[in-house]
Amino acid sequence: MPQTISVLENSLIGSLEQWAEPPRNGTLVPDAVFQVLRRFVFEQEDAEGLLAFSIQKGRELIQVRQYVGLLPVHNQTQLEILPKIESTDSVDQARARLLTMLRQLRHSPFRTLPDARTLAVSLPLWDVFIATFLDTVEPLVRQGIQHAYVLIECNEQYWKGKFQATRQQRENAWHAERLAVVHDKLTADVAANRILKTLLTYLSGETTNPGLLRRMGQLLWAMDEVPVSESLGDDFRLIRRSGRLFRRYEAALRWAEALAQGRGYGVKTGTTPNLALLFPMERVFEDYVTHGIRTYWPDGDNVSIQESSAHLVDEHVGMPKFKLRPDVIIRHNDHTLVLDMKWKSINAAEPTRSQRMGNYGIEQADLYQLYAYGKKYTADNLFLIYPARETFHQPLPVFDYDATTRLHVWPFSLSNSLADEVEKLATYAFSH
Repeated sequence: MPQTISVLENSLIGSLEQWAEPPRNGTLVPDAVFQVLRRFVFEQEDAEGLLAFSIQKGRELIQVRQYVGLLPVHNQTQLEILPKIESTDSVDQARARLLTMLRQLRHSPFRTLPDARTLAVSLPLWDVFIATFLDTVEPLVRQGIQHAYVLIECNEQYWKGKFQATRQQRENAWHAERLAVVHDKLTADVAANRILKTLLTYLSGETTNPGLLRRMGQLLWAMDEVPVSESLGDDFRLIRRSGRLFRRYEAALRWAEALAQGRGYGVKTGTTPNLALLFPMERVFEDYVTHGIRTYWPDGDNVSIQESSAHLVDEHVGMPKFKLRPDVIIRHNDHTLVLDMKWKSINAAEPTRSQRMGNYGIEQADLYQLYAYGKKYTADNLFLIYPARETFHQPLPVFDYDATTRLHVWPFSLSNSLADEVEKLATYAFSH
């Protein structure tokens, strides 16, 4: 049953055998765990962008990059990687922020996660995911699990269904007391049920939480007539071909696939198992803010998400090249706003001369990208939206590209409600 070690994104991990005390912004783990991470960095192509190796004062360290979620490492030990926002955040607060954002991750089952404000966020992420999976299975069992008719070929002592003369001669030539027949049988042994039964059986050995174990025991008892799957891959392909069955089971099956089959959400998984529960924070933040704007922006009909009607190059050998796809375009009266989200740290805490002469941590490539968006979409106000942090709570002074194109750098708070943050952004945008 997994042991969970909680760390923050961009933090350092060292071995207890090499370090007497944790490095700054770091965590110490047993050497066996550290060696697994070290091998992962050097041997797996999947490690690029996830983990990095470094040495400080002759001692080895692994740095966690901007991915969050769960990474199994050694002997049922897993890393729980949480977003780093405020230095004062506790593990529970960081977990609650992540769960709140994951609910808006597109093309994932996580929209069914409970509101973090009502959730026992002291639970590790793994147990939260299991609990939410059980929340999707329990209604199916209460309503009655799916049954279907299947054709059964068998030998019976009485006539049942359709007689099979050829098979009778082949199998029962010396058994006049048996009849070769084929008939329909109503059974719960269908692909969707087998998948859920398999996941319940697997997960019952992957947690020590007594409440979750009790719930899984009740569900396993209710699905006693269902066998486990012999091939999850084959069963998932079967349910995709049965539309009506899949729709009723859709939420539970999406969770089952995420928990069992290593579906990646922005991670190239390759051969490394169980990377499905790692998420790039860039995408998590982008989907979260985009959902808020799409849902709460005044005049929502004017909001366009990831529009790709413009190209960087209008003509090359008779064709346009290099599509431009900003996160959000908002058209209001005669004005166009372009908004792009970046999960990066902005430092505006000390407005000294040297600070003003610097770039606040903004990457020049992001400025070029927004400039191209502005020119190609004829936008007069551009927004780079970063997460609000201790060093970035107020919008920066406006950047004037030229007389008609302005760039606003905006802090988006993850501590406030999504609706309130979008309202603040809209009020600012309409007044500038």
